[in-house]
Amino acid sequence: MVEASTTKVSSKGQVVIPANVRKAANLKKGEKILAIAIDDTIVLKKIVDKSFQETLKPVWAKVKQMGLTEEDINAIIEEARA
Repeated sequence: MVEASTTKVSSKGQVVIPANVRKAANLKKGEKILAIAIDDTIVLKKIVDKSFQETLKPVWAKVKQMGLTEEDINAIIEEARA
């Protein structure tokens, strides 16, 4: 199931995840999420009782589907750090 909604960033950098998106992701109060920025795209991934590598597997699959390599990601990270 795919759900999408718009939201705003507060002056403190906080973002409200819309109710329909929380429901679709079965996201409950107090659960942790992983935030990843790739250029102007932000991916939020619910963290479940898995290793960090297991949590990132679907993210890396999407990155590869986009045609990005690990070197591309490293370059993006370095550019963001500069």
